[in-house]
Amino acid sequence: MILVTSHPGHRKSRKAVRETWAAPVTEATYTWQVVFLIGRTVDIELDWHIHKEQEAYGDILMGNYLDTYRNLTLKVMHGMKWASERCQPQYILKTDDDCFVNTDHLPAFLANHNMAKTGLYVGSVFPREKRMVIRDHTSKWYVSRQHFQLEFYPPYASGIGYILSLDVTRTILNVAETIPPIPVEDAYIGILARRAKIKLLPSSRFTKYNIKWGICNYRYLMVIHQLLPGDQEFAQKNAQRARTHCRQNTEVTHW
Repeated sequence: MILVTSHPGHRKSRKAVRETWAAPVTEATYTWQVVFLIGRTVDIELDWHIHKEQEAYGDILMGNYLDTYRNLTLKVMHGMKWASERCQPQYILKTDDDCFVNTDHLPAFLANHNMAKTGLYVGSVFPREKRMVIRDHTSKWYVSRQHFQLEFYPPYASGIGYILSLDVTRTILNVAETIPPIPVEDAYIGILARRAKIKLLPSSRFTKYNIKWGICNYRYLMVIHQLLPGDQEFAQKNAQRARTHCRQNTEVTHW
């Protein structure tokens, strides 16, 4: 299950995702589904468009919260709870609508090469200096000492994309009942994982940067961040070309 956080107004981004890496695959060996996570808006017309979009595609999970950055944690936790209870996928990938997900490679990798069928929490891990808690009231990442007392967050995977096995998702949801959320979604997942003693697996397969990756890089990368809607088709074609153009390259079979 791929949970994609999306702003109500990002119709072009969702359209680009649907037409590329989220497009249905005929005779797929591995099954997966993409669901967009969207909250409420005060714009009545925009809300109407979202409901029409859901009627057309059936891939939007609407949450009963105002869609703001400060509510991103609520959005992700709502998506995880829904997915774990209603769908029970073996794995959940959380990502954003400005990311490319290598669905041409990821499902097969999880099935054939990932050894951690349970206990999996993997993604791009921030170094300690990037995990300092922001105390500036004007920052969208502001967190008060009342909500989190330490000066640094525990290790956590960047919200551009991280994968949780179903058992880890359920454990995190259970722990979340005892720890109030903070408005930094990926850091909050790390806090919950630390409390539950879940080991975080760092991986460079999740990249925060959309540079000019070579075609054969797509044999390795699973999530690429910072794509405009028009970039998705280019990335998808590179991922597909990598299958034939890079066969001579030794495949990396670990995270």
